[in-house]
Parts: sequence; C-alpha cells; structure tokens
Amino acid sequence: MPLAATSPIVADDGWLYDVLRWAGVSQPTAAHWQEVVIKPVTVVMVLLVAALVAWLGSRIIRRWVGAAAHKAVAHADSPRASARALTLTNLLANVWRGVIVVIALFVVLGTIGLNLTPLLAGATVIGATLGFGAQSMVRDLLAGVLLTVEGQFDIGDTIMVGDTTGTVEDLTLRVTRLRSDDGTVWYVPNGEIRKLANSSRGWAQATVDIAVPVVAGVDTVLDTMRAAADSVSTDPRYAPLCLEPPRVWGVVATAADTFTCRISVRTSSTDRERVARILRQEIALRLQAAGVFAAAPAGESAPLGAAPRPSRDDEPS
Repeated sequence: MPLAATSPIVADDGWLYDVLRWAGVSQPTAAHWQEVVIKPVTVVMVLLVAALVAWLGSRIIRRWVGAAAHKAVAHADSPRASARALTLTNLLANVWRGVIVVIALFVVLGTIGLNLTPLLAGATVIGATLGFGAQSMVRDLLAGVLLTVEGQFDIGDTIMVGDTTGTVEDLTLRVTRLRSDDGTVWYVPNGEIRKLANSSRGWAQATVDIAVPVVAGVDTVLDTMRAAADSVSTDPRYAPLCLEPPRVWGVVATAADTFTCRISVRTSSTDRERVARILRQEIALRLQAAGVFAAAPAGESAPLGAAPRPSRDDEPS
C-alpha cells in the first residue's frame, strides 16, 4: 500500500482554507494562503483590540480612581494634594497600559508560531527571583497607592507611626518623610505603616494638668481653674478657638505633697497647643493670685506629723 503524500506546509484548518479547498484550490496553495492572510489579520486584530482595551481602561481609571483621589484631596488642606492625586491617576493608567502591551505581545508571538515555552519558563524564573528580592518594595508601593487614595494623612499633618511622631514633609509611593519636633528627619517605608495616629484632622482636646501643693483646698483650686477656663473661652480673642465649654475633670492624680487637677477644652487640631498654652498661663496667674502656690513654697513638703493623704485616681465627672 503506497504511503500517502504529505505536504511540506501544514496549517490548521480555518475558514479561508475551507473556502479555498471548496473552490478547488490545491491543499498546499490553500494552506499557504491560510498562513499568509489569516495570521497577519489576526495580529492586526489583536493589536487593535489591545489598543482599545488600553484606552478604555485608562479612561475608566482616570474617571473612577481620579474621582476617588480628588475626593480625598477635598478633605486635605495641602496645596500639593491635587498634584499628587493627578500623579497617582497617571501612574495607574500607565501601569494598566503596560500590562495590556505585555499581554498583547505574548498573544502576537503565539499567533505567528513562536514557541513561548522557553520564554515563559525564563520569565517565570526571573519573575520569581525579582518577587522574592523586591517583595518589600512592591509592598511599599502598594501601600503608598492606598495611603494616597484613602487620604489617611497629607503633607503638613502631624502623625504618629509606631514610636515616631512628626510632621509629614513628603509622601511618595514608597516612603513617607517625617520631621520630629527636635528637627530629626525620619523616613518611614509605607509598607511598614500598619497603624498610625493623625492628630491634625477634625477636633482635638486641649488638656491641661496642674499640680498644686497638697495643703491647698481642692474646691478652691477647681473653682479657680474653672473661672480661668471660662475667662479664656469667653474672651473675644480666643472664643472662636473653643468649640465647646470647658470641662473640669477634677483631681486625676495624687502624690505625697501634691495633687493634680485636669481641665480640657475642645478645639481644632491645629489650635490645640495654642489653647493649651493660653489655659495654662491663665490658670497659673489666677492660682498665684489666689495664693495657692504660696501655701507650700518650692522644696517644702507637708508639715511634719501630718497624716499622709491617701492616693487615689478619681474618675472624671
């Protein structure tokens, strides 16, 4: 039995191959036209679809992610927040286009008949190596994207990350730069920010603790502190800074020769330190005028033989 003749050109059956064979074209010619016409058309279609998907994805990112970023900017007071939101949106759009280009490239290489197995194997090894080596950097970048979109803090905010407290001077996708009160600059990778405290948003409590000699009258001290706080809160210069009437907590701590009284006023986060200083100064002046600090000169303890006052921590009223 003679062996069947085989064609040197082998192609997968396609609609053009079937049409040409139905029209009476020989098998080698039909296979040749299948290869010459269908593959270039497929490549062009892949490129067109990739360009369309990249364009649509960029539009969606700019509309949805950009809207979320601008919403976060609306709650921030930094003049650089708007520019950073635009930078983030452009970055995500570029990443999307890059991913689409890589996928389209692999599809085109597979369409023209290139064996992708060695290429994919090498890319897998390289990707795994880079993934293990740069996983902390990838984590920092993703955390930076989320921090920027969610607007957890902005440039100029005072935050506490772990045991580090400072004012945010710069925020990038990889690292956050803080400057503490003593001038030290701290660089905190965004991936290490698991929990932070932002003391620059909304309202805050200006709390003042005053330690007075134990021989002073508790009622006298509390009445004097209340009068001083009321004077500050009703002063036309400071009344806009006080969001609520002052609150006297009472005695919050005791020691052998002193006890500590606390008072607080709700104010804005940016005015907390200023209001606290004003309260502390006014209370000190009034306590001096009332002779409270004169009851026990500095360095002099309670009279000998006096029964020690029991220590206790009273709950605020």
